[in-house]
Amino acid sequence: MSWPVDPLVPMVLTAAFLAVVMMTYGLFDVMTRGLKTYEEKYVTGATRTLDAMYLTMTPTQVLYLSFLSTLIVFVLVGLSTMKVTLGLIVGGVAFLAPVVTIRFLKWRRDKRFGQQLVDALTSLGNALRAGHSLPAAFEMLAREIDNPMGQEMRLVVQEMRLGVTMDDALAHLLRRMPSEDLDILITSIAISREVGGNLAEVFDNIAHTIRERHRIQGKVAALTAQGKLQGAIIAMLPVLIGIFLNAWSPELMQPMYTDWRGLLMCGAVVVMEALGVYMIWKIVSIKV
Repeated sequence: MSWPVDPLVPMVLTAAFLAVVMMTYGLFDVMTRGLKTYEEKYVTGATRTLDAMYLTMTPTQVLYLSFLSTLIVFVLVGLSTMKVTLGLIVGGVAFLAPVVTIRFLKWRRDKRFGQQLVDALTSLGNALRAGHSLPAAFEMLAREIDNPMGQEMRLVVQEMRLGVTMDDALAHLLRRMPSEDLDILITSIAISREVGGNLAEVFDNIAHTIRERHRIQGKVAALTAQGKLQGAIIAMLPVLIGIFLNAWSPELMQPMYTDWRGLLMCGAVVVMEALGVYMIWKIVSIKV
């Protein structure tokens, strides 16, 4: 006995097939755009950071290191606590560890470079007063000053020896070490070379400006330290209260990390904490 075929069945199947095809195409398009955005933002930015840090690593190797960190932390936490969820959370945090470490090292290097800039300007001004040319002053600075300034100046001198113009070599320096003070210095050098002027006096004026800016920044940091400390204490209060309650009454806190509703609440708390810390940091961070 044959059952009659509903004429709507082929239409429904065809529509479902087309919907699956369109969804697959849409997901593929989104993934393609996401990979392109990742390559433009992460890979390109990571390449500049690694080059500026003189690290012989590629962004792909950094990505592999992030996956390796996640795997190692996940296995260690999972085996020690026998909780897969906790291992995934901690492993996800460990994925960012290599990138955060590199960015921290780059930030510390840039900060050290900015602090050395005042001494570098003073040395350049003294060398020009002694009768040296600007390229010779760069060579003296590269020999005398510590890293990272000495390392960067040695690279500038080496580029000029290989035939790169001074303007291009200084532009490459600014690309590696982006800084408003360095930009002012390079612009003043370019203007003085075109229209003339006492470059040593210009260096002294720029050094005085930078020194005063650092003094004001230190004063602002001291005045905003209390607000930053209050923000850190407020951000740590929910975490400390949760640890205390878990130690005092484990059965009370157990649903927070065993039930999906508790995990959802924990996720909401983390998001709100991050937003609160970000807002407090923006309020107390004053750019000079």
